[in-house]
Amino acid sequence: MAPSPVCTISFDDNFHGVFFAGQKVTGTVDVVLPKTKKVKGVVLKITGLACVLWTESYGTGTTMQFHGREDFLTHTVDFVRSETDDPIVMAPGRQVYKFGLKLPTTSPTSFEGDYGYIRYTARVIFERPWKFDLSYKIAFTVVNQLNLNAVTPPLNVAVAQEHIKRFFCGPCRSDPLAINVMLPMTGYVPGQFILVQVDVSNGSSKRITEVKLKLRRQVQYHSKTPYEQIKSVYTTLAKYQCSGVDAKGSAGYERRFLVPAEPPTRNDTIIRIEYFVEVTTKVLGMAYSPQVRVPITIGTVPLLNLNRTQQRASIVEPHITTASSLPRKIFHNSAQSLAIPHTFEISSGRRDVNIEDDDESPTMGTVPFSPRYPMFHFDMDNKPAPHAKPAPTHTTTPKPVEPTAAVGRSPAVD
Repeated sequence: MAPSPVCTISFDDNFHGVFFAGQKVTGTVDVVLPKTKKVKGVVLKITGLACVLWTESYGTGTTMQFHGREDFLTHTVDFVRSETDDPIVMAPGRQVYKFGLKLPTTSPTSFEGDYGYIRYTARVIFERPWKFDLSYKIAFTVVNQLNLNAVTPPLNVAVAQEHIKRFFCGPCRSDPLAINVMLPMTGYVPGQFILVQVDVSNGSSKRITEVKLKLRRQVQYHSKTPYEQIKSVYTTLAKYQCSGVDAKGSAGYERRFLVPAEPPTRNDTIIRIEYFVEVTTKVLGMAYSPQVRVPITIGTVPLLNLNRTQQRASIVEPHITTASSLPRKIFHNSAQSLAIPHTFEISSGRRDVNIEDDDESPTMGTVPFSPRYPMFHFDMDNKPAPHAKPAPTHTTTPKPVEPTAAVGRSPAVD
């Protein structure tokens, strides 16, 4: 079988392909033909869409499939196009094509989940006469900026949430178990700390064996067919397991969660992402565990005008700051947050996904993909440190790679 073209898609000055909604995207498609090739056209298709899909089984033995789709972006460029029914003969050698477009300002942030995704791809298609088309595809990340200062009600206000539980034994009712959870504010960006203060007053005669503090993410997948249905998935991003509280006793806990590289909070697509701090008390001999949840918002523009207590509560301690080996890049024409030193990092625990769809024509190759999100770096006063180097990590990382290489390259296949 004749060798296929070798295709490379790259973005200008953006090695990892991370863009912000509303930003201009430019790049190059580099094609090498090992021999002459007849084509009806060579097309670049850039798309952005959200898809959800899952199945549910019922006691009757039936299984139902739920799915939904939303399209955000469709951009097509004909590099080569036959104006007649006759194919065009492309000579062997190298062909280089340029492309550019502006992303819609409403483009939602990229996300890869258990039952769906928000994904942006660039796909080159060789339309061949009397044969299956050949294609090559890569994915890139889009981040929709969320300015925490523009959210209402304001997020720079301290919050306290309390849960009171009484236990019953026959006609008797115990004194209350009270759990009080306090946060200095409820808006954060990746790279800041969430200071969680917990007071537990156990007036009951039952012992609390342990207290768990968690930073959690909730993803809701919304189907449209055969009807509207919601599937929720909860993920623990960080946790602490603390000692318990004796009967008729009390205890206080103070822990800090480093906000990891995660997509911003969003609730206006078929994939909705929310975050919260959860405190759970395990009561000896009880199946029920009293719990408090405090919603938080994760954004990309940090809160301004914080008081000293809030600043100190959310700073990143230098000795435990983590920084990826990616080069820092400032997009001067983007939102305010980008003036703060940052890296683009993959969410912890995420693995690359296969972006090849079942209904696509045979591919020359795809590049495994994981979206990357901004991870910000602050000085000890929780202010941007424009010229500071990233704090050292506990592991050795390779030197930054300058953004000059191609994003992906297809192998020459038969």
